[in-house]
Amino acid sequence: RTELMAALLRRFNHDLRTPLNTILGWTHLLQKGGLDSAREKHVADVIARNSREQTQLLEDFVDDGGAVLGVLQLQMIVLKMDEAVTDAVSRLASLLSLHSVSVQSKLDAAEATVSGDVRRLTRLAFRLLSIVTRRAREATIVEVETDIDRGQYVLAISGTAQETEWSEAALLDLRVSTLFAALHNGELQVDADASRPCIMLRLPAL
Repeated sequence: RTELMAALLRRFNHDLRTPLNTILGWTHLLQKGGLDSAREKHVADVIARNSREQTQLLEDFVDDGGAVLGVLQLQMIVLKMDEAVTDAVSRLASLLSLHSVSVQSKLDAAEATVSGDVRRLTRLAFRLLSIVTRRAREATIVEVETDIDRGQYVLAISGTAQETEWSEAALLDLRVSTLFAALHNGELQVDADASRPCIMLRLPAL
């Protein structure tokens, strides 16, 4: 746990600096004055966007740290997991355009329900989608499929990888994702095929 927490701290420290430096730079520009109204609005929009990113980074870090330390409090409800997956896919738009990757969804468990924290499960689905998308070869398709198998809700995400080795960041995300799955009495499985790995999340269906 200590090693995993230290890795999360290092990443948080690194990731927080980009939006923070942007906010400081644009704030300095505002303080100097002399901007027309259109330029001021642009600066305000940039500061607001980066502030939201900082807030999200902080919330994610607190959640991850809580999961690692075993102190994360979940708000459990009955939810349709396909809806959480759909929300996660919609959040992926900017990452898809950045990596020139598209998503093909085949969600066959629309009526299936699970017991879980909807915000944390949506973020878990988004994190798994992000892992595959960042590794995917350009102009390829990331496939997202859901189904019910032997009383379990199954989310499977696969894509042709541009590199066979997992990055340290991806491995860290997989380790933390495994903890979040376990908190929901589920499990995370990663296919051994390095060229087109499939990440599979299994949760008990109700």
